[in-house]
Order: sequence, then C-alpha cells, then structure tokens
Amino acid sequence: MVERVLILSDTHGAFERTKTLIDCFGPFEMILHCGDYLYHGPRNSIPADYDPISLSTLFKDMGYRLVGVKGNCDSEIDLTLIGKDRLPDSRVVHINGLEIYLFHGHRNENPPFERGLVISGHTHLRGLMRKGFLFLLNPGSPSLPKDESTGSFGTIDFKKREISIFNLTGVKSAGETF
Repeated sequence: MVERVLILSDTHGAFERTKTLIDCFGPFEMILHCGDYLYHGPRNSIPADYDPISLSTLFKDMGYRLVGVKGNCDSEIDLTLIGKDRLPDSRVVHINGLEIYLFHGHRNENPPFERGLVISGHTHLRGLMRKGFLFLLNPGSPSLPKDESTGSFGTIDFKKREISIFNLTGVKSAGETF
C-alpha cells in the first residue's frame, strides 16, 4: 500500500530545492509531477539553484516511482534525460482507491470523473479546494513561485487520508481530508 505521495509541478531545473524537499519531507513511495521538469521557460527567470542535469539524474533515478505528465516547457530531450520521453499531456492514476487526474494546466481540461482528485500546475500558484466530490489541487512551484510563498509542494497522506500543501519550510498552508 502506498502511504505518502509527493506532488510537484514546475520544478524548472531547480535541483537543490527539489532534492531538499524530497530528503527533508520524505519518505514518499511515489511522486506525481505535473510537468515543467527541467527548463525554466522563456517567461521565467532562471532559478537560483538551476542545475537541470543534476535534477534530470535525480528524476531518472526514481524510475517507476516518478509518475507525471508533460508540461508546456518540456522538450523531448528533457523528457529523454529523465527517462520519461513518452509522457502524456494528461493521465488518470489510481492509488489506494483514490482516482487522480493529472495534467499540467496550460490547456483547459475536464476530468473524466466527478469524484476524486484533480491535480494541475502551470500557474505556479498553490491552491487546494473542494468542489462537490472533487478535490482540486495546484501544488504551486518549489522553484519559481508566483505568490507570496518561497515555494510549495503537495502531499497525499493515505494513513491520515489528507491532501495538503506545504511551503518549503514544512509549514502547512492548506489541507483537506478525503
């Protein structure tokens, strides 16, 4: 049984921040990533800890534990470096009976179900809300946040049955039980 899942989006090549949050807030049996793994993109500044080669190695070493989708800044070579060169634009993942719809967020997408968790990134703005029987989560960005946070990420804790958003110091900014 999967106990804890890390939810990331928009890491944009920021190796130290990504590695630190994995090391400090783990263990995680699985990582769900909403895309924009390595390249910072033409509209973003370069992250202070920009090291896409090291981050690609970290992601590649995760193998099957890293489940994700393609973002609007992800090139074919970037995805090849992380060992995920055939990522879909969206996907449905089932974990411990929870149905999860994962997509980047730069296109309007409708989940193929009315109950479960919908996760997207792209905006670099963290948020978690409940809409009927759906939970809507944007984990924000650990590397290039576009809100007052210093960066953020999400988690699913199946023991506590809780979906949460944390900042990079570990302070919870939102949480919902499912």
